[in-house]
Amino acid sequence: MQKTFKPYSADLLPNNFSYPQRYIDISNGTEKKQTIWMFEDANNPRAELTWQLRNNYKKWKNIGDRQLIPLAKLNDWAAFFDGDCVTGNPKVIVIDLGNEQISYEEEDFDAWYEKACMD
Repeated sequence: MQKTFKPYSADLLPNNFSYPQRYIDISNGTEKKQTIWMFEDANNPRAELTWQLRNNYKKWKNIGDRQLIPLAKLNDWAAFFDGDCVTGNPKVIVIDLGNEQISYEEEDFDAWYEKACMD
């Protein structure tokens, strides 16, 4: 189980985007719920590649020109923050990496996280 991880740094993020406080708490290991998703870890050597590849998904259904911020991965699924959302609790976009026609959106991080938890 992943206990902590490092979010992408502020200098990479779109202007006025901020991570939700709950996400920061999870990254620090203070949230105790468990999820089978693996959060992206900026300390991981593949994090730079993941960051670069995020732009390849613009052709996926319902993505368009949104600025995707890698969030988590589960097998062939990937979750991204909507980097254009500046509410402090951004939408989460989930795509099937193997099928450009399959994607969905959660209204915010809290909604995505509740569904991702193993309770």
